[in-house]
Amino acid sequence: MSQVDLERRDQSVLFRLVDLVLGYQQPLMKPIDWTVRRGELWGLVGPNGAGKSTLARTLLGLLPPRSGRVERAPGGLRFGYVPQRHAVGRGFPVSARDVVEMGRYDRRRPGQRLTAADRQRAQEELTRLGMAPASRQLFADLSGGQQQRVLLARALAADPDVLLLDEPTEGMDLPGAADLLGLLKRLPGERGIAVVMIGHHLDEVLGTVDHLALINRETDLFETGPVAELLDATRLSQLYQRPMATHACEGRLHIHVGAPVGAGEGR
Repeated sequence: MSQVDLERRDQSVLFRLVDLVLGYQQPLMKPIDWTVRRGELWGLVGPNGAGKSTLARTLLGLLPPRSGRVERAPGGLRFGYVPQRHAVGRGFPVSARDVVEMGRYDRRRPGQRLTAADRQRAQEELTRLGMAPASRQLFADLSGGQQQRVLLARALAADPDVLLLDEPTEGMDLPGAADLLGLLKRLPGERGIAVVMIGHHLDEVLGTVDHLALINRETDLFETGPVAELLDATRLSQLYQRPMATHACEGRLHIHVGAPVGAGEGR
């Protein structure tokens, strides 16, 4: 399908994966399909080693698919990426503002300096995320929550169509994580973008996202859809390879993890 066909079919679609095979030397799992639209907030969830990072690298264009195709919205697709904090070099003597301004570099030719408008966009995001007072501080000296906000400001300063975050609350305290998740929940409606949160703790994203992509290469599982459609015990048991049960209480869905298969045998 061409970009023109994609636009005619649904102008809200930002990207569509069609029969996509992930992997390096060998296929990671069965071909997958996935459609993401503007205004959607996704949780990409699976256990450690499930294939989340491989899929993220493919979405970002860092790893070509082995087969299949990625259909993108006409006019190009811009990703904003927020890595895990430990993946960011903390020894470089750069300020919080320097880090956020990096989000504007891909709009400039190699060697071209940032414009006043670029620096203003960076400052706007620092202000929106409450980090303007710390803009001159070294990134390495900031707290974990502050660093995460700076990395998010960098991604948003790029004016992305899709915001991709890898374990965004990793290492944050409970209030800081709650504040960040609340912010992410508002972004699709405020910015007209799609947000994809990568995580392995399903309970952490359930109160934030409206769509889920469940992945586990070990069980050859990849399913996508609205949260309410995917949270059944059979599917979750396949995802985590543990007995799982769900029940609703006071408008929220709760997940119970059973003992590993075979636990207690031989006693």
